[in-house]
Amino acid sequence: MPANNALELTDINYDTIKQNLRNFLSNQSELGDYDYDSSTMQILLNVLAYNTYMNSYYLNMVGNEMFLDSAQIRSNVVSRAKMLGYTPRSAQGPTATVQVVVTPDDSPSTITIDRNTKFRATVDGTQYIFVNTDAATMNANPSGIYSTNINITEGRPFTFRYTVSSASPVRYIIPADNVDIRSVVVRVQETSANSSVTTFNNATNLTTVTNTTDAYFLQENEDGRYELKFGDGVLGTALNDGNVINIDYRVCNGTKATGANTFVAVDNISGYSDITVNHVSRAQGGGEKETIQSIKFNAPKNYESQNRAVTRTDYENLIQNNFADIQTVSVWGGEDNNPPIYGKVYVSAKPLSGTLLAQNRKDDIKDFLLNKNILTIEPEVVDPTYLYIKPELTVKYNPDLTSLTPGQLADNIASQIINYESNQLGLFNQYYIGSRLIKDVYNVSESISSIQIEVYMQKKFKPNTSVRTTYNINFNNEIHNYENVTKAFNISSTKFTYQGNNNCYFDDDGLGNIRIYSLTSAGARTYLNSTAGSVNYTTGLVTLNDLLITAYVGDAITITADPDKDDIDGLRNQLLLIKDASISLYDTKLKSTVTTVSSINTEGTTTTIPETGVISTVY
Repeated sequence: MPANNALELTDINYDTIKQNLRNFLSNQSELGDYDYDSSTMQILLNVLAYNTYMNSYYLNMVGNEMFLDSAQIRSNVVSRAKMLGYTPRSAQGPTATVQVVVTPDDSPSTITIDRNTKFRATVDGTQYIFVNTDAATMNANPSGIYSTNINITEGRPFTFRYTVSSASPVRYIIPADNVDIRSVVVRVQETSANSSVTTFNNATNLTTVTNTTDAYFLQENEDGRYELKFGDGVLGTALNDGNVINIDYRVCNGTKATGANTFVAVDNISGYSDITVNHVSRAQGGGEKETIQSIKFNAPKNYESQNRAVTRTDYENLIQNNFADIQTVSVWGGEDNNPPIYGKVYVSAKPLSGTLLAQNRKDDIKDFLLNKNILTIEPEVVDPTYLYIKPELTVKYNPDLTSLTPGQLADNIASQIINYESNQLGLFNQYYIGSRLIKDVYNVSESISSIQIEVYMQKKFKPNTSVRTTYNINFNNEIHNYENVTKAFNISSTKFTYQGNNNCYFDDDGLGNIRIYSLTSAGARTYLNSTAGSVNYTTGLVTLNDLLITAYVGDAITITADPDKDDIDGLRNQLLLIKDASISLYDTKLKSTVTTVSSINTEGTTTTIPETGVISTVY
């Protein structure tokens, strides 16, 4: 066969394959005189092209499914992740804290709330079952009432049993979808006739597993369900014929019960039915089963950390992998605080639902990290703080270059501001970049000729109205210092009551002093305290010293600062959101402002989380 008659293999498109086959056959001396447009030859070409195309597609898919980055089928993604020692996160029921009050008709010494006692809550018309994961004991108070606080988690409890048989081996699969693997408890009974039971633990650290370790290994199988494997006598204790495996687990509904805050007892407690359940904190922490995209992202990072918390990235990856309700997390060392605190690592996390984690959820994260991190380092979980960005836009446009009305153009600009916040802000370690927002606004219309943005930073704090208190308000960004040259003040605030005067505000003198003034009816400032606090223009820390503020307007006092730069950083536990953005639309033909917008529905406008400001450590 001549070399120039070789079949071209550079394209797997069906039409190209068919044409290449036709060219190849027509160049053969034995087949050169055939009519390749006839129905018979077309059928043969179609069959050959289809067969070649299908094989190419099949081999391409096989090749893709062999690698974590390109695999599309969940079972293949899970299999590749398993090679990295990664078990995909299961669905997780949310957890609430409740106070259980029992009024008995006698006087027992104690009352025990057994593990997996059922409670019921209704969310959006659907009933969900919650259970306590640990038993609790109640003692009587002086009034003869028995009460205690317990954590309850959504999910129905089940038990499934397997009998070990080497003659007819089976796979130990938990026979349910949406299993919360945090709830799995494995107890191995010696035989059905021998009640001696040994509890096996999930082996998450192979370095601690020996031939006598009572451990099981958990993995997701090809059907998306969780499967248990046991040791072989070298790595973990081997099971014997006749052993009975008891698997306790919960089947949950993911995030659907999140927010539940009204509960009733379903079961009696120690035989008593007079039970009152008061919610302490609403249900938080629910999560759906880990997605394919999340597995691809987390599995390599889990392999890097080797299930240990050493570096900042290790902490972040472990928390993201094991807590399905966490949207974003930030980690930093205590040496970065003011004053520095050595021997601690600080963690701040924002939940997917809501703005702050409940205390029991913070405790869960801390307890989880204590088993992963370096012995001498103590993890501390703190709330995120919110730094609000207030941009004031002046937009000049030529009405001849757009068919939009001024109102429509302003609405489109407002939408870009909302999109910018959604895409660029709201997570830890993100930044407000003024030039990027300007670019987005320019893309609204070719009629826009110039954009000017004045941007301000805002922090909200809720003062103690009964006790003199010192407050630390940290912007974590450099504050511009005009020093009374081009502008009167760098700091301003909303109204509050001080020394009986209900028309008071904060400002600064440009020399680092925070002052309190009141406004006269003519708008003049009368200073009541010229050394009420201090401002560090370089670090952005505003300190208010030993003040008694007896009242304030709204949900908190808002402190506004003029940033030194157009770009604003979100450091450590600080989340950036846009609040009170405004737009002034200037018509270059009329040479006047034709539209103003001041009510833009950004997330920062609806998320109002004030700080106490009462902390000895400034993050």
